Amino acid sequence: MELTRELQEHSGLRWVLEQLTPMSPFGRSAARALCWYGPGQEGALEEELDNVALALDLWNGDGDALTALRGVTRCLPQFHDIRGSFDRDPGSPFDLVELFEIKHFLVLLEQVMEAYAALPPFSGLSFAPIDGALVLVDPEGRRLPAFALVNAYHEGLAPLRAEKSALEKAIRAAGESEKPALLEQRRVLAVREDQLELEVRADLTRKLMAYQADFLSNMDTLGHLDLLLAKAKLARRYGCVRPELSRDGSIALSGLRHPQVAAELAERGEEFTALDLELAQGCTVITGANMGGKTVSLRAAVLSLLLFQCGYFVFARSARLPMFQRVALILADSGPGAGGLSSFGREVHLLDGLLRKAGEGRFFLALDEFARGTNPQEGAALARALVRYLGGLDCTALLTTHYDGVSDAAGAQYQVAGLVRELEGDEADDPRRRIARRMDYRLISTPPGAPCPRDALRVCRLLNLAPELIGLFQTGL
Repeated sequence: MELTRELQEHSGLRWVLEQLTPMSPFGRSAARALCWYGPGQEGALEEELDNVALALDLWNGDGDALTALRGVTRCLPQFHDIRGSFDRDPGSPFDLVELFEIKHFLVLLEQVMEAYAALPPFSGLSFAPIDGALVLVDPEGRRLPAFALVNAYHEGLAPLRAEKSALEKAIRAAGESEKPALLEQRRVLAVREDQLELEVRADLTRKLMAYQADFLSNMDTLGHLDLLLAKAKLARRYGCVRPELSRDGSIALSGLRHPQVAAELAERGEEFTALDLELAQGCTVITGANMGGKTVSLRAAVLSLLLFQCGYFVFARSARLPMFQRVALILADSGPGAGGLSSFGREVHLLDGLLRKAGEGRFFLALDEFARGTNPQEGAALARALVRYLGGLDCTALLTTHYDGVSDAAGAQYQVAGLVRELEGDEADDPRRRIARRMDYRLISTPPGAPCPRDALRVCRLLNLAPELIGLFQTGL
């Protein structure tokens, strides 16, 4: 499945990924390259979640395991990305900077592997032995944080460098008339030294490139390990839960949160209302008051599915989730759609693209206020027809609406509890805050076909609209 930029942005997945804190360039690359576990990959997904759970235990632990973990995490930020050095023409020798970077990588890798060996084993995560490469760049075994083409690399280097050193001493002691000849001798020796060093670098390159697959494999392993630790830190920070794999295709989310919205509310001193949501195959409809959080509920459900199938813990108290071939979110007035289309045209364009692939596997579809962009009579009829149609497909769908009768053919219906709190004395406060204080954002299960709430006029009053306009709206209702 393609996790498009629009899907990541609208669901909140992009915001979650920005909260990750991988420590190495390999971990950051792994975080950007989202891995999607589709149907048929249940074992691989469970293995990933097992590893995240193990990483979380390590962060929460103490003793020898925590010491070993710190040995790994101390090294991860010190790695440099040297993958580009191994993407080269075989006839192009490594330069001295590249050889230094390779040695630096190998010395750090040795320390990581030693610490990693003391940890409980992560499933499917192992390092390829690469000791021979370290011997090549550190023939003296000193593990110093520097690289030099030492005499041990070539039998001709030691005598040539000794002669060159003696000559430089003679140059310093010579008179002005003697120096030109001595400097020419030194130039000849320097050229010969450069030739020998080039031969050494070419030989080192050939020998190191024989380990190319092991280098790249170990970089991938470092990236995966770093990402697992970052996933666990994220789960620890936000109190995320490991989702249980649903074998019957049903969805059950308890204490569901949308972390991006919760963070925005927290900045204003407000608290997110956790949600409970159960979905079965077919279409479930959510109705409720304006500004009642229906869209947030939709986004939170989609975010949970995306995180789950990318091997992350989810922002809930408990979660049981199935695996889908595709997960789609179509928000009101969202694109990209096709150029020049209205909001309604864009959403049906996107919907058409999804439904044309309906036979390719079970999918999840979330629709926000479908057909809101057309007239109410047509919109309600189209929404009802869509709910009925989705009920016959191999999918689970969640649709929010203001239209009455849309849920008649739905498998289930939820309603935002709505404006249930009566408060006085805050008439001068910000209208949005006044609405939020009175709004109960919980989702209440109601029978399919139950009428949509009528809270528009109360919202208008709380927005402090002019009395004349309120009176006009009241007459129209």
